[in-house]
Amino acid sequence: MEVDMDASPSYLDPEDLSSRERFRRYGKRQSSSGQSPYQDNSVSRFSNAVLLLENIKHEVESLSTDLGGTPFESASKRRASLDNHAVSEADIGVDTMLRRGSESLKVGKQEDGAGTENGDTTFHLFASLLDSALQGLMSIPDLILRLERTCRDASETIRYGSTERYRTVENKLMRQKARLLLDEAASWSLLWYLYGKGNEELQDGLLLFPTTSHLEACQFVSSNHTAQLCLRIVQWLEALASKSLDLDNKVRGSHVGTYLPSSGVWRHTQRYLRQGASIPRTVHHLDFDAPTRENAQQLPDDKKQDESLLEDVWILLRAGRLEEACSLCRSAGQPWRAATLCPFGGSNMFPSIEALEKNGKNRMLQAIELESGIGHQWHLWKWASYCASEKIAEQDSGKYEAAVYAAQCSNLKRMLPVCTDWESACWAMAKSWLDAQVDIVIARLQPGRTDQFNSFEEAIERSADQGDAASQPILRPDSWPLQILNHQPRHLSSLLQKLHSSDTVHEVVARACREQHRQIEMNLMLGDIPHLLDLIWSWISPSEDDQNIFRPHGDSQMMRFGAHLVLVLRYLLADQMMDAFREKIMTVGDFILHMYTMFLFTKNHEELVGIYASQLAHHRCIDLFVYMMELRLNSSGHVRYKIFLSAVEYLPYSPQNDSKGSFEEIIDRVLSRSREIRAGKYDESSDVSEQHRLQSLQKAKVIQWLCFTPPSTINDAKAVAAKLLMRALTHSNILFREFSLISMWRVPAMPIGAHTLLSSLAEPLKQPTESFLSTEDPDVTENLREFKDWVSF
Repeated sequence: MEVDMDASPSYLDPEDLSSRERFRRYGKRQSSSGQSPYQDNSVSRFSNAVLLLENIKHEVESLSTDLGGTPFESASKRRASLDNHAVSEADIGVDTMLRRGSESLKVGKQEDGAGTENGDTTFHLFASLLDSALQGLMSIPDLILRLERTCRDASETIRYGSTERYRTVENKLMRQKARLLLDEAASWSLLWYLYGKGNEELQDGLLLFPTTSHLEACQFVSSNHTAQLCLRIVQWLEALASKSLDLDNKVRGSHVGTYLPSSGVWRHTQRYLRQGASIPRTVHHLDFDAPTRENAQQLPDDKKQDESLLEDVWILLRAGRLEEACSLCRSAGQPWRAATLCPFGGSNMFPSIEALEKNGKNRMLQAIELESGIGHQWHLWKWASYCASEKIAEQDSGKYEAAVYAAQCSNLKRMLPVCTDWESACWAMAKSWLDAQVDIVIARLQPGRTDQFNSFEEAIERSADQGDAASQPILRPDSWPLQILNHQPRHLSSLLQKLHSSDTVHEVVARACREQHRQIEMNLMLGDIPHLLDLIWSWISPSEDDQNIFRPHGDSQMMRFGAHLVLVLRYLLADQMMDAFREKIMTVGDFILHMYTMFLFTKNHEELVGIYASQLAHHRCIDLFVYMMELRLNSSGHVRYKIFLSAVEYLPYSPQNDSKGSFEEIIDRVLSRSREIRAGKYDESSDVSEQHRLQSLQKAKVIQWLCFTPPSTINDAKAVAAKLLMRALTHSNILFREFSLISMWRVPAMPIGAHTLLSSLAEPLKQPTESFLSTEDPDVTENLREFKDWVSF
């Protein structure tokens, strides 16, 4: 792992003997202006002196470089600086949108927000959203929707937001990254539909007496677990297809169904018939039933136009846009087709509470069923759609026309040939299964059929016993839905198994089942969260040959998704966790969180690690922060400050319970480990006194973690600052005693350990000491007095 080993600033360099005299006794530094930059309110505005001095150093270095370079180089750097500032402002605007953000996130964005790529921006956006949810600014279901929207926006930006032209390989990678983000958005959407949407209650104002078949269907689906699961899967897949149509309309400015009025009229065939010509297998009439009745077809141009129209109708039905599909048929000159899609006065008969509320009190359906009996017209429409789909398929009149009518009657055999992607095939199976369950419930409401279907499984067995006769459309409508039950799955696992079978579905669909997010979605449907966590961990975990848990592996997007999925499930299912499930989501979930946190750390996103590390188990949280602090001990002050903020903002200062780590425990571990002598770290050729001298420098540098001023946004910020300073004084006195023993070797070189301690504590001790002197602990005064004695020495 590559570690940033920036050198200490020159003005704090203990090796610089010229500065040693100026800081002798560590009084106020003499300035040529006669005024200290830390007087009056300067201390409150720049409470962390190391950061202020580093900023000044960087400005001086950049100014010197600009003056020393060519005019063109200077102008280029100034322009880059302006561009970076603009990007930083854009990132800060995200926190403004979320109303409040953590100090560490703001510091991170000001530090390196200018150079982030799209992927890095996504990491910051996800962290900001999660931070807002943990602070109670949004609910977990809202968080899921925001995560989905973030993935979609990032994918759209990558795919369509850039005007630059890329090479072939680069363009392919960009498309792949955008596709993966869309897949992740789909997984977040499914999670919301299954776990975040909540249960809808049927309002009393929608109840009718006598009841209707649609009302009975909605009540059944809302109370039956299997039917409700199918409904949510169908709604999820329709929402994905609808959003895809919206994106196409936004990007390309086009939409399915953009036809000229009356484009569905068979004008070529009409002109041909007027001429009195006769061609075999060509219709002789222009009514919509002529192709089926005459076993003939319209002219090829009209047939091609019809197939194109029906393909768009299928796309709209697939996206749950029934009204748009009917409007398209009417505008194309085929109002009869709209009537076959929306019977019963144009009402949407989908068995959902939303459709029921939109229809209102459907008096027309109630009147029809009072006359003919409940469910009679419902099953007659289903049976007619089934006969139409079978007849159209037998005559090879068009696969999309057959699929459109098959979608109305659960005729899965005629829908699957046009389902060439995983989402469409899954939608066809789930919708067909849902409609079949509803049809059985409606059938049991009819007189004389109450005991005909005692269960869905019994109905399937009866359908299978009919053999070949069940596949013939000549069965009577009063036997519905026996015609379609033998193609329906018995349970969800068998539905998913059909998706894997290339004998049942298109080869592309079976191959897509092996994709990562398809596997994630199928596990979410099954509710097998433990297996899902094991699956994600297997994708990102170290190999057997490399068991270093502190090194991230796998795809960064999958690590990010897995970490946020773990946290979302922990909060969503907190009241539903059994002991075994809780153990799995806490243990494996911690592994995934730990891996993602280490990934952020290795990518220099130290400002983000606290959000995720604070959710780890007590011992893992402490071990992780100790590891990061030791690794970044010699880094710049800004990097150390980001780690400090990540710990002090998201963790309590003192231990509260065994489930969460604390900043005090982390610091105690870091200070304790810093005094351990580690062999092999120093040059063996140097003498023992020089090795002790270099060791003293490393021991003294650890005190820097206690010299940062905590942000005012944390609880009891002043008290925490006083505790940190007192802890620094106590540990400094211990080190001073140890360094005094080393100095007995009478080494002429400067005692760099002691001077590093004093230079680190010089600025914090200029602040008022009343806050920690007011405590009743007698050790406070003793430690301060001892420290002053060491300073004088």
